[in-house]
Amino acid sequence: MTRAIFAVGVCALAVAGVAAAQGTQAGRPALTVTDMRPFEVRGAGFEPNERVQVLLAMNGAQRWRSTVASASGVFTVEFRGVSLGVCSRFTMQAVGSKGSRARILPRRLQIDCVSPD
Repeated sequence: MTRAIFAVGVCALAVAGVAAAQGTQAGRPALTVTDMRPFEVRGAGFEPNERVQVLLAMNGAQRWRSTVASASGVFTVEFRGVSLGVCSRFTMQAVGSKGSRARILPRRLQIDCVSPD
Protein backbone atom coordinates (compact mmCIF):
# COMPACT_ATOMS: atom_id res chain seq x y z
CA MET A 1 0.00 0.00 0.00
CA THR A 2 2.83 2.40 0.89
CA ARG A 3 4.55 1.70 -2.43
CA ALA A 4 1.31 2.38 -4.32
CA ILE A 5 0.88 5.75 -2.58
CA PHE A 6 4.54 6.57 -3.28
CA ALA A 7 4.11 5.66 -6.98
CA VAL A 8 0.99 7.82 -7.26
CA GLY A 9 2.86 10.71 -5.62
CA VAL A 10 5.79 10.37 -8.04
CA CYS A 11 3.40 10.32 -11.02
CA ALA A 12 1.60 13.41 -9.74
CA LEU A 13 4.91 15.26 -9.38
CA ALA A 14 5.94 14.24 -12.90
CA VAL A 15 2.66 15.53 -14.36
CA ALA A 16 3.03 18.80 -12.42
CA GLY A 17 6.58 19.19 -13.73
CA VAL A 18 5.46 18.72 -17.34
CA ALA A 19 2.62 21.22 -16.87
CA ALA A 20 5.03 23.77 -15.39
CA ALA A 21 7.46 23.32 -18.28
CA GLN A 22 4.66 23.81 -20.81
CA GLY A 23 3.56 26.97 -19.01
CA THR A 24 7.10 28.35 -19.32
CA GLN A 25 7.21 27.60 -23.04
CA ALA A 26 3.90 29.37 -23.58
CA GLY A 27 5.40 32.47 -21.96
CA ARG A 28 8.30 32.78 -24.43
CA PRO A 29 8.66 36.26 -25.91
CA ALA A 30 6.78 36.69 -29.18
CA LEU A 31 5.83 39.46 -31.61
CA THR A 32 2.53 39.79 -33.46
CA VAL A 33 1.58 42.35 -36.11
CA THR A 34 -1.68 43.95 -34.93
CA ASP A 35 -2.22 46.70 -37.51
CA MET A 36 -0.89 47.63 -40.93
CA ARG A 37 -1.68 51.37 -41.22
CA PRO A 38 0.03 52.64 -39.19
CA PHE A 39 2.22 49.60 -38.66
CA GLU A 40 1.76 48.27 -35.11
CA VAL A 41 3.21 45.28 -33.29
CA ARG A 42 2.39 43.64 -29.95
CA GLY A 43 4.99 41.94 -27.80
CA ALA A 44 4.11 39.35 -25.16
CA GLY A 45 6.06 37.04 -22.86
CA PHE A 46 8.70 39.63 -21.96
CA GLU A 47 9.92 40.19 -18.41
CA PRO A 48 7.75 42.47 -16.26
CA ASN A 49 8.70 46.16 -16.62
CA GLU A 50 11.50 45.27 -19.04
CA ARG A 51 12.82 48.03 -21.31
CA VAL A 52 12.50 46.82 -24.91
CA GLN A 53 14.14 48.05 -28.14
CA VAL A 54 12.11 47.15 -31.23
CA LEU A 55 13.64 47.17 -34.74
CA LEU A 56 11.62 47.16 -37.96
CA ALA A 57 13.69 46.58 -41.12
CA MET A 58 12.11 46.93 -44.56
CA ASN A 59 13.22 48.01 -48.03
CA GLY A 60 16.77 48.61 -46.79
CA ALA A 61 15.59 51.04 -44.08
CA GLN A 62 15.52 50.53 -40.32
CA ARG A 63 13.20 52.08 -37.75
CA TRP A 64 13.69 51.79 -33.97
CA ARG A 65 11.21 52.21 -31.13
CA SER A 66 11.73 51.94 -27.38
CA THR A 67 9.10 50.94 -24.87
CA VAL A 68 8.65 49.30 -21.47
CA ALA A 69 6.73 46.06 -21.05
CA SER A 70 3.84 46.08 -18.60
CA ALA A 71 3.81 44.19 -15.31
CA SER A 72 2.46 41.23 -17.29
CA GLY A 73 5.28 41.45 -19.89
CA VAL A 74 3.17 42.90 -22.73
CA PHE A 75 3.72 45.98 -24.92
CA THR A 76 2.42 47.59 -28.09
CA VAL A 77 4.57 49.72 -30.40
CA GLU A 78 3.33 51.86 -33.27
CA PHE A 79 5.57 52.89 -36.15
CA ARG A 80 3.93 56.16 -37.23
CA GLY A 81 4.43 57.07 -40.84
CA VAL A 82 5.00 53.43 -41.78
CA SER A 83 2.31 51.52 -43.59
CA LEU A 84 3.01 48.14 -45.09
CA GLY A 85 0.89 46.26 -47.57
CA VAL A 86 0.26 42.56 -47.10
CA CYS A 87 2.91 41.81 -49.75
CA SER A 88 5.60 44.05 -48.19
CA ARG A 89 8.67 42.16 -47.00
CA PHE A 90 9.97 43.02 -43.51
CA THR A 91 11.94 41.75 -40.52
CA MET A 92 11.27 42.66 -36.91
CA GLN A 93 13.27 42.12 -33.73
CA ALA A 94 12.70 43.05 -30.08
CA VAL A 95 15.45 42.89 -27.45
CA GLY A 96 14.75 43.44 -23.77
CA SER A 97 17.09 44.83 -21.12
CA LYS A 98 16.62 41.67 -19.01
CA GLY A 99 17.53 39.30 -21.83
CA SER A 100 14.18 38.64 -23.50
CA ARG A 101 14.33 38.34 -27.31
CA ALA A 102 11.77 37.84 -30.03
CA ARG A 103 11.80 38.27 -33.79
CA ILE A 104 9.82 37.92 -36.94
CA LEU A 105 12.01 36.53 -39.69
CA PRO A 106 11.97 38.03 -43.19
CA ARG A 107 8.45 37.47 -44.42
CA ARG A 108 5.36 38.80 -46.07
CA LEU A 109 2.05 38.96 -44.24
CA GLN A 110 0.20 37.23 -47.07
CA ILE A 111 1.39 33.86 -48.36
CA ASP A 112 0.00 34.12 -51.90
CA CYS A 113 2.00 37.24 -52.88
CA VAL A 114 3.89 36.95 -56.15
CA SER A 115 7.59 37.75 -55.75
CA PRO A 116 9.20 39.94 -58.43
CA ASP A 117 12.42 37.89 -58.04
